[in-house]
Amino acid sequence: IYTTMVHWLESRRFQPIPFPPLAYKHDTKLLILALERLKEVYSVKSRLNQQQRDELALIEQAYDNPHDALTRMKRHLLTQRSTFKEVSIEFNDLYTHLIPSYDINPLEKITDAYLDQYLWYESEKRHLFPNWIKPSDLEPPPVLVYKWCQGINNLQDIWGTQDGSCVVLIETQFDRLYDQIDLTLLNRLLRLIMDHNLADYITSKNNVTVSYKDMGHTNSYGIIRGLQFASFVVQYYGLVLDLLVLGLNRATDIAGPPNFPNDFLIFKDRA
Repeated sequence: IYTTMVHWLESRRFQPIPFPPLAYKHDTKLLILALERLKEVYSVKSRLNQQQRDELALIEQAYDNPHDALTRMKRHLLTQRSTFKEVSIEFNDLYTHLIPSYDINPLEKITDAYLDQYLWYESEKRHLFPNWIKPSDLEPPPVLVYKWCQGINNLQDIWGTQDGSCVVLIETQFDRLYDQIDLTLLNRLLRLIMDHNLADYITSKNNVTVSYKDMGHTNSYGIIRGLQFASFVVQYYGLVLDLLVLGLNRATDIAGPPNFPNDFLIFKDRA
């Protein structure tokens, strides 16, 4: 797995994401986006508990003093490893299945939200995710459906039915993807694409105590879904699995050359 990822990143000439510098020019914009995303949850809530009130107060404080908030966040990203507050979990019972709801310490949650925005922005700028990784920022879902239909329609001899042939679309899914991620391997994979301090922070943040009622459990395998940057980690790990399924040669054919990457389902020639 690790070797495949090394070869892929070398072939794509990928430059690792650095630790956010003190004078990063997009800092304030990314912070505002992170705070707005956290604040969205409270737009429909009329009654708040104490932890939610504390979180809302910290969000407002970060709005008022972005410089102080950013300095504190970067200090946490650089130094905080084994001192994370425990994560409490509750379950919403829908009878057919349970939906876990995580309570993260508000101060840590704001830091995680900023890191999430930073990683998505920098990875998009460096073209970390090839064109088949969806959802992406390149198009809204309705346009993606149109591109998908157009891409299939443009394939050579796709609608030919001679000799009783037909088009078959196969869908499959990875089972329990979140739960099967090994944190040691994840740390090594993350270090390939980002500064080691960020990789250590992400894996340490998943290695925390999860409490439910009067029970506690230290999470040492699989990632915690309630973390703000969980979507980025899963998207990246999904890319690793895609490369293992496709193989490097086929993946390169679909992605195109690193200088001029292909658009979604658009290729320069038939071969």
